Amino acid sequence: MSDLWSKISLWLKLGQIVQTARGCFDLWWYATSHYRVLKIVPVNTVFHRQIFFTGVEAWGIVAVFGFLCGTLVITQTTSLVGGDSELTVKILIWTVVREVGPLFAAIIIIARSSAAIASELALMKTRNEMTHLSRMGISPQDYLIVPRIFGVTLAVMALTIYFQVVAIGGGLAVSALFQNVSYLDQIGRFLSTVKLSEFVLVAFKGCLFGIAISTISCYNGMQAKPSVTEVPKVAIRAVLQSLLFVFTLDALIAYVTMAG
Repeated sequence: MSDLWSKISLWLKLGQIVQTARGCFDLWWYATSHYRVLKIVPVNTVFHRQIFFTGVEAWGIVAVFGFLCGTLVITQTTSLVGGDSELTVKILIWTVVREVGPLFAAIIIIARSSAAIASELALMKTRNEMTHLSRMGISPQDYLIVPRIFGVTLAVMALTIYFQVVAIGGGLAVSALFQNVSYLDQIGRFLSTVKLSEFVLVAFKGCLFGIAISTISCYNGMQAKPSVTEVPKVAIRAVLQSLLFVFTLDALIAYVTMAG
């Protein structure tokens, strides 16, 4: 009997995962097919406000984490392999550029914006603000969802690149200091070693992570029941689901890249 209930609970969980994935995809498809509403002044205002809250206000904390990440990688590499500056640059590319940079930028966005977006939409739903928008002839999805999805996606891409620049610049500066070599030589060695495809992959990851974070956060906020107690629940679900999806997506991309 216990085996039967465990199987039933497993199928229920899988059904919930499939339902959430389908709902997020439908939400993303709606936003993609209605991108023209961004030209409407009120929607465009929400779009720019979302970029400011998600991207601009996070620049400081992203810079701190980026510098610390680059410094940590360089100091640990130097302590393990010694003063081989060429190997140090390669490890910086392998770790920061390919994996740590996009992942850390996504985690920072999830920590700052995922719960906030889900909570804000849940509160609007509990206060019947979405119903009032519909009665005024304004589509809640066009006004609330489309600008948030595009705004968060653009912010994640920009912050991912910004994180890379700070981490690499800071890491190479620390490397030049520890190894007593020229900083410009380190930069030149890095530029001659790194490939353009690395940055293309970074931009692709940032775009996918941004889409995942924004759609999952908006979906959970829109699914909230008309109760104030639902607000913390949807916020927690948005954060956990975003983290789970981002890590899973990153693992799949790494596997495909290695297989290719």
